[in-house]
Amino acid sequence: MFASKGMQGVLRAAISPFGVALMIFGAAAQGTVLAADPLADLPFRLTGGTPNLDVRLRYEYLHLADPLAAPIKEDTAQATTIRVRLGYTTAAWNGIDGQLEYEGVDTIGDDRYNSLSNGRGTYPVIADAQVHEVNQVWLRYAGLPKTQIKYGRQRINFDNQRFIGGVAWRQDEQTFDAALLTTTLIPKTTVTYAHLDRVNSFRNFAINGRNVDRLDIDGHLMNVSTQVIEKTLKLTGYGYFLDFGTVPGAAVGRLLNNNQTYGLRATGTVPVQAFTLGYSLEYAIQQGWRGSPDHDQRYGLAEAVVGWKMLKATAGYEALGGNGISSFQTPLATTHAFDGWADQFLITPVGGLHRLYTSLGATVAKAGLTAVFHDFSADAGGAHYGNEVDLLASYPVLDNFTLFAKFAAYFADEFPVVAGQATNVQRGWLYAEYKF
Repeated sequence: MFASKGMQGVLRAAISPFGVALMIFGAAAQGTVLAADPLADLPFRLTGGTPNLDVRLRYEYLHLADPLAAPIKEDTAQATTIRVRLGYTTAAWNGIDGQLEYEGVDTIGDDRYNSLSNGRGTYPVIADAQVHEVNQVWLRYAGLPKTQIKYGRQRINFDNQRFIGGVAWRQDEQTFDAALLTTTLIPKTTVTYAHLDRVNSFRNFAINGRNVDRLDIDGHLMNVSTQVIEKTLKLTGYGYFLDFGTVPGAAVGRLLNNNQTYGLRATGTVPVQAFTLGYSLEYAIQQGWRGSPDHDQRYGLAEAVVGWKMLKATAGYEALGGNGISSFQTPLATTHAFDGWADQFLITPVGGLHRLYTSLGATVAKAGLTAVFHDFSADAGGAHYGNEVDLLASYPVLDNFTLFAKFAAYFADEFPVVAGQATNVQRGWLYAEYKF
C-alpha cells in the first residue's frame, strides 16, 4: 500500500522548511499580485475541478534465447497487467490549484515473470510490479507574472525525455517528489528549475541487500530554452546535478553514480515545398560529482526528419561515451523510447553505446504504423553489440480509446551475456488504453 511506497517522503516534503516557505511566499504574494478570490469561493473551486482517468490493459511476452545467465532458468516470461490512474485537479483559487492522483497496477492470472518484487527470479524481467500508491499529489501557485511554482509528487518531463522523463511506457510510471519553478518572463524563453528530493521509480534496485523503488536524491535540474528563430531554431541549455548518496558497485552503482551533466540542444523544422525537414543536434558532458569516482564522458546526437503528407522518415546517430570502466549514464531518462524497445541498454555498458537508427512512420486509414531499425556498437574497443527491429501499430477506436500492437527483436553480436540478457531477445505487446 501507499504507506510502504513513500508516504514518509511525501510528508517530509510537505513539512520541509522549503515547503513551508513556499506556502508563506504564495500566501503573501497573492495579496499583492492577484485580485483575491473571496474565501466563500473556495468550496466551489475545490469541487469544480477536473477528474482524470487512464486505464491500460496490457499483455507482454518476452523470450530470451540461450545461453541464459543465472539465476534465470526459464527462457520465456508472460505478464498480463492492468493499470488504473484516477485523479482530480481542483480549480484555481487565488492562483493556487492542486492534484491528487491514485495509481494501481495488478496482475491478471499467473505472474509468470520477474517483476523485481514478486520473488519470481527464475523468470526474465518484465518490470511491471503490483503497486497501489499515490502517483501524484501537488500544489501549484501561478499568481506571479508568467511564473508557476509546483510542489509535491509530480510528473516531470524535460525536452525529449532523453535525460529527465516519466517512463510512461511502464505501467508504474516514474514520478518525483520535487519543487518545480517555471517562468517565461524573458521573451521567447522558458526557464525551468527543479529540486528533486526523491525518485519514485518504475523498477526496484538492489541496494545494500534490499530491493527499493524509492530513491532519495539531492538533485538540481536547470533547463533554459529560447526560440531563436520561430520554428526554425530552438536552443536549449541544461545542467543536471544528481546526488544519490552512496550506492554499491556493479551495474546499479554505475547507473546511480553521482554525476553532473551539462549540455546544449538545437532543434527546428524547415518547410521545403511539400516537405517538412526537421533536425536535432545535441552535445553534453558528464562528470563525477560529490565524491563519486572521477569520470569524464561525452554525449552526442545528430538526427534528421523528413515529413511528407502522412509519411515521416527519421535517421540519426547517437553516442554515449564509455572507456571500459565508466560510461555516460541517464538514470532519470525514459530510456525505452531511445535505446530499443527490447530494453537491453537501460544501463549504458562500460564500453559506451553508439546507436545508428532509421525509422519510417505512416498513417493509413487512421491506423498509425511505425518501423525502427537500430545498429548498436561500443564507443571503446570497437565491439558490435547487435541490431534491433521495432514495430508498432495503433488504431484509435474512439477519440479516447486506442488499441496497440508492438514488437521488438534484438539480435546480439558481441554484447556480453549478463543476468537478464541473452544473445537474442524478442518482446511483444498487445494493449488497449482508455483516457479522459
